[in-house]
Amino acid sequence: MKSLYLRLCKQAATLLLCLTATLGQLSLYAQNVPITGKVVSESGAPVIGVSIQVVGTSKGTSTDVDGKFKLDAPAGATLKLTFIGYLPKEVKADASKPMIIALVEDIQKLNDVVVVGYGTQKKVSVTGAISTVDMKDKAGQPITNVSNALHGVPGLSVNLSNSQPGVDRSTIRIRGIGTTSASGASPMVLVDGIEYSMDELNPNDIESVTVLKDAAAAIYGSKGANGVIMVTTKKGKGQARVDYGFNYGRQRATYLPDIIDDPIAYMNLKNQALLNEGKAVEYSAADIEEYKNGMSKDPFTYPANNWYKIALKDGVLKKHDLSVSGSGEKYQYRLSLGYLDRDGILFGPGNHEKKYSLGVNVSADITKRLKVGATLDGYYRNYTQPFYTDTWTYLARALPILSDTLQDGRYGNSWLRTAGRNNWENPRMLAFNGLQTKVVQRFLSTVFLEYKLPFDLKYSAKFGVDKYDGLLSGFTPRMQTFNPKTGAPINWNSPATAPRAAKTDYNDLNITFFNTLDWARSFGKHNLSAMIGASYYNASPESWATSFYGYLDGSLDAFDAGNTWNSTSGNLTRDVLESYFGRVNYDYDGRYLFQATLRSDGSSRLSPATRWMSFPSAELGWRIDKESFFRSNFISLLKLRGSYGSMGNQSVPLYSYMRTVRLGEDYSFGGTQVPGAAMLADADPRLRWERTTSANIGADINLLKSRVALSLDVYNRKTTGMLRPKALPSQVGGLSGTQKNVGSMLNRGVEFTAQYSDQFGDVGLNVYGNVSYNYNEITSLDGEIVYNSDGTILKEGSPINSFYILQAEGLFQTADEVKNWAYQGPKTKPGYIKYKDQNGDGIINGDDRVLVNISSQTPKWNYAFGFTVNYKGLSLNTAFQGVGGIKALPVANLIFPFNNGANATKNWLTDAWTPENPDAKLPIVTTSTGNVDNFQRSTFWLRDVSYLRMRNIQLAYALPQRWLDKAKIKKVSVFINGENLLTFSPFKEFDPESIMDQTDLYTYPMLKTFNGGINVTF
Repeated sequence: MKSLYLRLCKQAATLLLCLTATLGQLSLYAQNVPITGKVVSESGAPVIGVSIQVVGTSKGTSTDVDGKFKLDAPAGATLKLTFIGYLPKEVKADASKPMIIALVEDIQKLNDVVVVGYGTQKKVSVTGAISTVDMKDKAGQPITNVSNALHGVPGLSVNLSNSQPGVDRSTIRIRGIGTTSASGASPMVLVDGIEYSMDELNPNDIESVTVLKDAAAAIYGSKGANGVIMVTTKKGKGQARVDYGFNYGRQRATYLPDIIDDPIAYMNLKNQALLNEGKAVEYSAADIEEYKNGMSKDPFTYPANNWYKIALKDGVLKKHDLSVSGSGEKYQYRLSLGYLDRDGILFGPGNHEKKYSLGVNVSADITKRLKVGATLDGYYRNYTQPFYTDTWTYLARALPILSDTLQDGRYGNSWLRTAGRNNWENPRMLAFNGLQTKVVQRFLSTVFLEYKLPFDLKYSAKFGVDKYDGLLSGFTPRMQTFNPKTGAPINWNSPATAPRAAKTDYNDLNITFFNTLDWARSFGKHNLSAMIGASYYNASPESWATSFYGYLDGSLDAFDAGNTWNSTSGNLTRDVLESYFGRVNYDYDGRYLFQATLRSDGSSRLSPATRWMSFPSAELGWRIDKESFFRSNFISLLKLRGSYGSMGNQSVPLYSYMRTVRLGEDYSFGGTQVPGAAMLADADPRLRWERTTSANIGADINLLKSRVALSLDVYNRKTTGMLRPKALPSQVGGLSGTQKNVGSMLNRGVEFTAQYSDQFGDVGLNVYGNVSYNYNEITSLDGEIVYNSDGTILKEGSPINSFYILQAEGLFQTADEVKNWAYQGPKTKPGYIKYKDQNGDGIINGDDRVLVNISSQTPKWNYAFGFTVNYKGLSLNTAFQGVGGIKALPVANLIFPFNNGANATKNWLTDAWTPENPDAKLPIVTTSTGNVDNFQRSTFWLRDVSYLRMRNIQLAYALPQRWLDKAKIKKVSVFINGENLLTFSPFKEFDPESIMDQTDLYTYPMLKTFNGGINVTF
């Protein structure tokens, strides 16, 4: 018995020892060990920012500026390495020595996809003309609205004409202008597939922006005629992370008019201008002498003011962004918050903007077949502006003799009598008294699902709600200016209508629903896919406005504090679009590519008889580099592509096909006014779609293992049945013209892009450039000629809004030359502009105007170039952008001298014609209101507003990872940035971009920005 017990004890001990040894081995295996190494490219250069994940765990890290990494992992664990532009790689962890891991460049980038209508496509399979902007390339730039980030995209004309905080949004045109309707010339904008303003999104929440420029936009049919911009918001990727970014900047105007700010020089030149007109001087010698003597003693009565220097200051921009994101195999999430505080360059409270943004993007695989998700994106924002919004007009009219404030703080005017200045516009008074505030809450909410059906089918549905709530509130007190000598007041606004308050409320609800059914299958080398879908869009904008007078003073602005109702108005409309669409894709071995789409739209803007129309398209592609006969070590990709399709445009005012009756058109019967109604405009029930057909031929070629990428596109875009108002003869009773389908327009052009990327040891280099040329022509207006009030014309055979003006032939030098020239006017004399007598009748008048075949709206040339240089964690990048082949015809204040009591610029002091200065750049100085002959619209005043601008330059530094590991921080980068620092243009009076398609200098100027900040990832 004892021996049996001893034997059992020995066996148990042996078993225990074996179990202990086994557990020890398992413990040793599971214990984390330090893994170090370096990730390099095929050439041996370090690769920065490679994501390294321990497979099966949440542990991971990324390579530092030297390509090195360090992490703790179980010995023998599998490491997964991923990085954009390289093939993913898995390796076994080796703790015995530093690892050297080489990544293979993904030369063809077969996994890269681009967003297209209702889906995505592999980049190498795309057959349309598509451009993509990666918003990572815009990191650190002081972008307040997304539209301002699209300068330099091939085929796009982007123009920012107003930099006022709160409304600084660019006008975008894709491949020229295809219609005479300003409201119908803008591209369609989609955010994650739902129509929505890109400028109501925080730029930091956007992943990419894709532009469909040719028949690729035909899948959107009725709204694709002017191209489509598709915005994709960010989603969670990889392990959980927290990102924070801070940006601080200061802003000032790029260009300002060089005004005369010496009061004596101003008065002498104004007097000389009047003498040149044969009139009496405005300022007597005694007044000028008194002013000269008083300037040093009493600056309140005898000011020498440069009102641009008084009114303008450095603007300040502060921006914070915070996001939390991550993903797993079955879910992804991203939550973001943003804050923008921007104070503009103009003095006073009416120059401020605040934005609070919220972004939510979540999705999850509920089952193997069902995926659901939701998004929420938008702003709560507010901005202010003076109640009297013509601030820049007032600045352009301010004189150096205008007093700012008097000694007791009251707002001054001038004691000098000046024609055209019966009521002095004191810019400080108007900036600090009276305010408009607009508060906007706008969000896009969506829910979606994807369900995998049998037979390789996938059903997708998305429902989106775009809710816009806005309230514009304004109040102005009674305002007065005072004579600095006598103290006599002048009412700026009428005591009968001020103080007064006004409010306008906006309440818009836009609903979108679309669903698609996708199918895809491969048969050997044959790849076939198809999609059918339907969508519904319902827009219901509503607004009302009211105003009150009768306030006791300016201390209370609520409606209850006023006692006199002034007016109330409001409207509610509905706009519905119903659509059905489909697409078929086929490719053979990725070599021969084909795509066809068809969309049918029905719009409530058109009559039931004409509201439905179909829009087909087809695209072809040929990957020559995949042919067996093509063998090249030099060319890595060679693709030819072509597209042809039609799109529509239904941008006419609602109910344009109906003869509507307007209430409030009262009648008088027997001397008594009675309520009435009237039809104020005619209508055409046959109104139909505007149609645009687009043809595009392109080629893509990559050279030197894709270090060089080239792309060329040639296109022809024609619009027929343009939607525009057709004027009626006055004999029919003064009815407004009806909306009709009149005329056609052509845009034809070419786009070329080039890019070079390479790595030289620790130095990375990327150089890019693109240039676009667009020829625009109105090919038909049914024989009609439209003369615009700004000196432009719509005429067959010419670009849209070409100039129709007199042709200047220089300046008259002698009285004999005036006598022997065609008659211009009774006051014509030496120094006046000489106009060409085009019809030879001996008289200069409107019949002598000539057509200048260049548009005031769309440039012929758009181009951009730049480079990025990286050295370890240091990077320098620049972006230049420019336009060419566009002119402007600015008039009035500061372009013309002394316009109705306004000032003049300093060049009139030195460059005006005199007998001693016969080769002057400018005519003899006169007031532009007293001598209209010199200031007729003519080629003399036509300005070339082409420009080249350094759009951005940035220096950034990523801190070494070894510095951050101890603090458990994944990434830190700091940067300094400059925007619009340099501009080269023949137009010097103002910023050339701000004056495009404008006729005056009364706009918030373009801004140059100096900013810096930090981005941190935890």
